[in-house]
Amino acid sequence: MSDYTYIDLLDEVDCSDRCEAVIALCELVDKLVADIQFLELECISTRHLLSQYMDKEEGELLRMDILSHLTGRYSGESAYELYKSIMYSGGDPMEFHDYHVKVQEACKGNWPCWH
Repeated sequence: MSDYTYIDLLDEVDCSDRCEAVIALCELVDKLVADIQFLELECISTRHLLSQYMDKEEGELLRMDILSHLTGRYSGESAYELYKSIMYSGGDPMEFHDYHVKVQEACKGNWPCWH
């Protein structure tokens, strides 16, 4: 017998209910989304900074492709949809206007970079 017993806490609860376990998981996802946003902004900022040290053509290509290969979006995933519903009434924090403004500023090199 295993030393570790897996207990599925959600087997016994209605996930549409705003129970403590679901709220705790949504709060964790919210912190993870904030981490993803920060890391994306750092990546964009670093790419912009790096582009300044490349030759003109390569630097321009990097700036044109500065948003490529960032994290995937999770819309459509049932757990993410539940998170958005509980925390933001269905809104997606990865698509909020204030985040898009920060992305645009980072693309211009106007984001604090810790280098």
